[in-house]
Amino acid sequence: MADINRIIYLIDEYLESNRLNHVGPSEVAAYLAKNGALPSDGGKTLRKHLRDGKIPNAEQPGGKKQSWYIRHSNCKKTSLSTPAHTSETEVIMTKVPTSSVVTEGLAPIADSESEFLILGTLPGKVSLETQCYYANQGNQFWKIMSSLFDESIPLAYEDRLRFLEKHHIALWDVLKSAERISSLDSDIENLTINDILGFISKHPNIRVIGLNGDKASTYFRTYINIDELPKHISVVSLPSSSSTNTHFTLDAKIDRWETILKQ
Repeated sequence: MADINRIIYLIDEYLESNRLNHVGPSEVAAYLAKNGALPSDGGKTLRKHLRDGKIPNAEQPGGKKQSWYIRHSNCKKTSLSTPAHTSETEVIMTKVPTSSVVTEGLAPIADSESEFLILGTLPGKVSLETQCYYANQGNQFWKIMSSLFDESIPLAYEDRLRFLEKHHIALWDVLKSAERISSLDSDIENLTINDILGFISKHPNIRVIGLNGDKASTYFRTYINIDELPKHISVVSLPSSSSTNTHFTLDAKIDRWETILKQ
């Protein structure tokens, strides 16, 4: 059975990452298939969901049997005019109206035995709504953890936290807060930084800091004075676990993340 909520989230993610206000089913179906949300069938399954009314903010401006236009689930519904000679696979490259909001990060997950500190940039929309780290099903963080430690990841978040505790892994983010218009790190403005050095002083067993993604690495190295870190701590830049990071396959990400265990 298709996970409609995940499909909607991935459609929103695709629109945000490509700065679009709407997209056709054939275009976004490939992205959904790539992320395992739908079969690779050229958009056939997605169109069925559209006809069944399961996808919000989708319509056929030209009437039945005409092209579908799918917009962000948070957009207010407005009528769309059908451009002349536009096929379903063509996308109008207009920007989404921007309205930034202040995003506050989550509290760190750690205990006195933590040895590995994984720092992201700032939690995404789903993580903030659920108050759970890496809650977006498209994020590959938990798959990477499962492979690194050769263990199945529990479904319940509380059990996942116990999994992290067992393997001495702490989670936090470089940014304490920022203004942004989406879950994308590229939309961040007016940021404030978490007190990473203060955190380290209270968790003296930390020996490796893993920076999850280019943005986390850039912000950390820009705003944190590495010379003030204890000399025994290694800082490792890691490929982002986000599903939008298509520069690395999952296996390649796992290989790079394995370096944190070899420090």
